[in-house]
Amino acid sequence: MKRVISCVLLMLVLTSNAFALEVPTDTVVQNLNGSQQAIKTFTVSPEQDPAALIEEPFELEGYLYTFADIVKSENPVEEKRIHTEVITVETTKDDLALILEQLKPTIEYDDGRFQGTLALDHTSLNTVAAGYATKNYTVTETKTIGQLDRNDMSYVPATTIKNGRTLSLANVEWQVTGTDLVGEALMPSQYQAVATYSAKASYQAATGYVTTAEYIGDVTHEGVESVTYVLTYIGTEANHKGASAAQVGAFFADHFPWILGGIVLICAAVGGTLLVCRRKAVVKAECEADETEENEEDQEV
Repeated sequence: MKRVISCVLLMLVLTSNAFALEVPTDTVVQNLNGSQQAIKTFTVSPEQDPAALIEEPFELEGYLYTFADIVKSENPVEEKRIHTEVITVETTKDDLALILEQLKPTIEYDDGRFQGTLALDHTSLNTVAAGYATKNYTVTETKTIGQLDRNDMSYVPATTIKNGRTLSLANVEWQVTGTDLVGEALMPSQYQAVATYSAKASYQAATGYVTTAEYIGDVTHEGVESVTYVLTYIGTEANHKGASAAQVGAFFADHFPWILGGIVLICAAVGGTLLVCRRKAVVKAECEADETEENEEDQEV
């Protein structure tokens, strides 16, 4: 029974230690001016609760150590890197002056971790059409055909060529360039034709322009990367008899519900085992009694 209870207590201690403190990065045991000290150093995240690092009194190399002091120091971090941010603006014309009006010389950058001021890199500007639409227009050409003896349309060509495009005759205006006296009247003797040619044409015109620009500069991150806690414990020579009794009493007080539950389970198990053994003994005794009676009857016969 005592052995079972000891196992239960040991399991409870191991369970308690499973949720132990973080492992210290450094531990120093020293005697400074007659003061026995155990100094434990932890480097943890800034979110770590320092109270969780403080241990209950513990024994080490014949001394019982209790918490005395904690010192905190922050470990800052500063990171710097070059960052490029791409900005897009839209304009109605591919005009540098108009584009620069839409771009600030500098912008502020902050992504929640890095911050800094970025400057416009003018060499990075790149402008392209945002889209295209079809535009229609009329191509015209005027030709003068002169020194004609009559205003005859056969002298006027039906088409003409301009910049590789064929234009059709749209209008003719006849002009008198010379006269002759016929009888007492002047009659036209020479003509020239002013011919107008035209044709429909189209082209693709940009509907607007998109310019991308790069802003470049140094961005930095400043903060606390980690926190170092130095915990000091003061040691006194361990009184094993008294200390053991005190520690056992404290342990039972802290873990009484668990211990009580374990004892109940153990008692139930032991009681069940004893009950089964008792029943087996009773059955065995009854069987032996029956056999004895049968033997006596056989002898009488």
